[in-house]
Amino acid sequence: MALSSSKEAVQRFLSANLQSTLSTFSTGGSLESTEQIRRFELLRLAFFVLKLRKVEHKLAEWRAGKVEVAELKALEQELEFRCNLLRHAIFQQVVALIRLDAREQALQIIEVCRK
Repeated sequence: MALSSSKEAVQRFLSANLQSTLSTFSTGGSLESTEQIRRFELLRLAFFVLKLRKVEHKLAEWRAGKVEVAELKALEQELEFRCNLLRHAIFQQVVALIRLDAREQALQIIEVCRK
């Protein structure tokens, strides 16, 4: 699947399933209900998964030889570090969402974002 069509699929998914999320957040900046917290955490998860996909794409480009030779080693280490951080953040988000009874929604977001 092309990168642009993946983005479109993610945007359709998020707009269809999380559109009501933005309207349910408190305007005061604090999350008051469990549902608000759950939706916020789902939104954060989507952000982390999409960022990971972007970094992994850059890493794949590097491995395919599309990057200048002078920057190779430093770039590889930086991208690997970012991937590891994002994987950890995603894991923590999934744990938080499991506690909020949103496991299926979390897995759905990950699946859609990874396509």
